[in-house]
Amino acid sequence: MNRTVALLCLLGLVSCSGMTCNANRHKAIRYMNMGVKKFQDGMPGPALRDLKAAVREDDTLAKAHYNLATVYQHMERWDDAQRHLNRVISIETGTAKLHYELGRCYQKLSRLDMAKGAYDKALALNPKMYKVHYRLGKVFKALDQPKQADASFRRAIEINPRFIESFISLGNLYLDWDYAELAMQVLQHGVVINDTNPSAHNALGVAHHYLKQYEKAIASFKKALDLQTGFIKAMFNLGAAHRAMGHRKEARELFDRVVKAGSGRKTVDPNLIHQANEALMELSGSESPTGAGQAAPPKRLPK
Repeated sequence: MNRTVALLCLLGLVSCSGMTCNANRHKAIRYMNMGVKKFQDGMPGPALRDLKAAVREDDTLAKAHYNLATVYQHMERWDDAQRHLNRVISIETGTAKLHYELGRCYQKLSRLDMAKGAYDKALALNPKMYKVHYRLGKVFKALDQPKQADASFRRAIEINPRFIESFISLGNLYLDWDYAELAMQVLQHGVVINDTNPSAHNALGVAHHYLKQYEKAIASFKKALDLQTGFIKAMFNLGAAHRAMGHRKEARELFDRVVKAGSGRKTVDPNLIHQANEALMELSGSESPTGAGQAAPPKRLPK
């Protein structure tokens, strides 16, 4: 919300003096300023109505289109947002920031080739936009181009070594390709840079788990849960690590928490709940399915 408001402030509250604007432009600016103010006051619906009125009065007012796109992004209406960003670009020379925002919309819409094209244009204008390299890495990963994804994430880290998301994505990329040792090294650097990101600690725990370093995995998953109490993935992974060590009681309690906390939540993968239920069924027997202290068969843990 704060990021979106900041963008609107930059492009809102414009004035139009005397002979420099016609009547329609005058009205459009007035509507736009009203829309910006309403959005700042936490009223996106009324803001949207005013901004739509602004572009009806003057379809060439690029700032109104940009503000509309920003509100639509806030509302996660990505297709509407990309239409207005494209309109801005058609009116005035596209900046790197505009192409970056357009790429984000296409990426959210899973139009990956179009997202890549927008990010390429952004980098042509400003090759040091680390977030573009980071998001381009995400696109390459989704397109099953791991070498290009690797290069993009590494470039993002090179430009801004304090942006933790690049470390997490690069580590997860290595985990996907079974390079757990490399993933661990990357993620260890990441948590040194940012020790308060739960996803980084969860991913590091997954790397330790795949290397059968279960005690270290447990420590990482616990850290992730300390930072985010309801982190379902870390909760599941902590249960898996305890199960691998033969800690049946702890594993049962954690898988039970996963089922109770995650069932019915749209943001939780139902397959995760299914796996937790399966683990509970296995752990309900009198004997450990893998033998106490032995690792369970390797499974893909949620990152």
